[in-house]
Order: sequence, then structure tokens, then C-alpha cells
Amino acid sequence: MLQAISPVLIILLMVASGFFFGMKKWMLAEHKRFLEKFLINLAMPCVCVNGFVKNLSMEILSGSWRILIVTLLGMLICTLLSAAVAKLIRLPKLRVGVFVAMCGVSNVLFVGFPVITELLGESNLVYAMLFLTVNSPFSFILCFSILPWSSKGEFKFGRKEIKRVFLNPPMIGIAFGILLVVFDIPLPAPIGRTIEYFAHVVSPLALLYCGFIIYESGIESVRFDRGMIAMLAIKFPIAILVAFSLCRAFGVTAPASSVIIIEMAMPVMTTLVVLAKEFDADAEYAARGIVLSTLACFLVIPILSVII
Repeated sequence: MLQAISPVLIILLMVASGFFFGMKKWMLAEHKRFLEKFLINLAMPCVCVNGFVKNLSMEILSGSWRILIVTLLGMLICTLLSAAVAKLIRLPKLRVGVFVAMCGVSNVLFVGFPVITELLGESNLVYAMLFLTVNSPFSFILCFSILPWSSKGEFKFGRKEIKRVFLNPPMIGIAFGILLVVFDIPLPAPIGRTIEYFAHVVSPLALLYCGFIIYESGIESVRFDRGMIAMLAIKFPIAILVAFSLCRAFGVTAPASSVIIIEMAMPVMTTLVVLAKEFDADAEYAARGIVLSTLACFLVIPILSVII
């Protein structure tokens, strides 16, 4: 039991450190911008390249279509279910898009990768990266389509937005890592080691970031507005059951199935509050969803560590 909860305690301590740094004013709001830029534009691409080069083989890559299909179907099912629930509970229009985005996509980068590393080991990050190849474009397409619809203003999905969906740094890192594996191209030692060093700082920095988000949102953010219980139900037990059922149906076995189940059960992505502000949707509702789902994760992760 201690071995099962040990990774969870490590994650909790790192998140608590971010909260503590916020309380002591060692981490400020302006530092968050640096962490976001550093993690997304440099560290995360390095994780993708390092993970693929070290852990991916042509055998795994050739059989990855099942993982990609299960990932896509899982997110689609949760998205459609959340849209139906939003209509059923009569959410205000400004919150419908945020609610669907909270339920449809997960925080793969800042929480999912550290959790996979601690629970299953760094070698299984390759399956998390395959999950990310679907999650990243799906999350942007979903947010760029449904958030403007449920906002006060108007927004058109154009060339700039398409570029943001498919040419973001993590996606470029994934594509580059796959090319290195497919064409069996070795990285020069200094470049490979530099990428490896940057990759190793992602987990602690991402979890510190999450802890600061919880501090910044404040205790008052832990409030069960209309739809929050439904969101937590879809994010966790329902998403886990959907992922488990799809893995069984398509013959995806462990450790890939374990990664998919864990990633489907991760909290609301932290960038949702930024996108909600950008599209004039209910950003405060998104912030509360991030805090509640992140806190709930500390109850869900120990259960997952025992059953997967």
C-alpha cells in the first residue's frame, strides 16, 4: 500500500511546494508566464523528443493506431456526453463551452506526464506522447470552436488558429521525435544530453505550477457551482469506465491501457482559463473547475495506482 501511494505523495508534496511558494511570495503571477513559456516551448518538446528516441520503436509505432483511435473515441464520447448534460442541467450559455471543454480534454502536459512518470515509470511516457498527439489538436479544435460560440463576442476560426492547433511546440516535438525513430537518425551526443536535461525538469516545474494555480485561485474557488459535480463525475468515474471499455474493445493492453486510463482521468487543462478569457467566456467558472478537478485528482490517483 505504501508503495502504491508513494508516487501520489511525491506529486502532492511538489504541488504543495508550489502552493507554499505562492504563500511566501517567492512565486508571483509574473513568474507563471515564464513557466508557461518555458514548459510549453522548450521543455515539453524536449520530453517528446527524448521519450520517443529512448523508448519508441518501429514495432510500437506500427501498432499505435489502436491507441490513437481509443484516445480519440474516449474524448469524443466524454465531449458529447458533457454537451448533453450541459443542456439537461440548463447551464447559462457563457458556461456551456467551458463545461464541455472541462469534460472533454485533460491536463496531459502539466499533470498527466508527472503522474505517468511516478506511477508507471519514465519508459511509459511514450504512450502518453501518443495520447498527446490526439489530445493536443483535439483540445485546441474543441476550445476554438465551442468557446467563441458560448461567449459574448464573435470569433472566426482562421489560418492563425489552425497554425496554433497543429504547429505548437509539443506537436512539433512529437513529429520530430517520430521522424528520428522512423529514419533511425541518432542525435549528436551534446544535443541529446541537452534535450535530456531539459526533459527532466518538466515534472517538478509543472507540478509547482499547478500548486501555484491552486494558491492563486484561492480557497474561495473551491465552490460547487451548477455543473461542477456533473463535471467531476464525467472527468473521473465515467472517463475511467469509457477508457477501460474502449481499451478492452480494441485490444489495447497494459501498459498502454494504463496510460490511457490515467490520462483520461486527469484534471481540467490549466490553459482553459486563459482561452476562456481570450474568447470572453466565463473564465472564473473555468478556474473553479481547474481547482476542484486538481484537488479531486488526489483522491482518484491513489485508487488508480492500486487498480491499474
